[in-house]
Amino acid sequence: MARSSLLSSLREDHVNAARLLDLLTREAQMIRDGDDVDYDVIEGVLDYFTGYPDAFHHPLEDQVLNRLLAVDPDRAAAIGDLLADHARMRRDTADLFTTLKGVRLEAEIPRDTLLQKLDSFVEMYRAHMAAEEDRFFPLAEEVLGAVDWAAVRQSLEERADPLFSGKEGFQGLRKRLLAFENNL
Repeated sequence: MARSSLLSSLREDHVNAARLLDLLTREAQMIRDGDDVDYDVIEGVLDYFTGYPDAFHHPLEDQVLNRLLAVDPDRAAAIGDLLADHARMRRDTADLFTTLKGVRLEAEIPRDTLLQKLDSFVEMYRAHMAAEEDRFFPLAEEVLGAVDWAAVRQSLEERADPLFSGKEGFQGLRKRLLAFENNL
């Protein structure tokens, strides 16, 4: 079947999200080590995850899944409940954001609470992306044809990734990410 540029875009989003998860992992380690933590970086990453994956990437995946369910419901159902996963991810991102804001406002939030939520967030996102890469994307690539991909494309507004496309927004986070990657 036809390989979709949308699927390539989703895969690229995963690569970019993994880069940001690496950055969060470093910030969590800095908290553990008692080093100075750049809370602006953590907040920027969470702002990005709320603004792009939650608003555009996951809805696109949801449309691909809906198309798969229409074309091959048995095989699509076997990959798991991605719609529920995406809803849980939105809630967990918002919860971590709330915890971070509390820390920044010097609320009585134990360091271990923030660390546990950061670790859970990173682990959840990595596991979710791995499952999609292993099961969801290959099935979509195998089952969906050009007509299906065109239908998915028509159903959503396309938007360039604000962090990785070089467009306006997230310049500070982009600089910090590149500095982090250059120091690896």
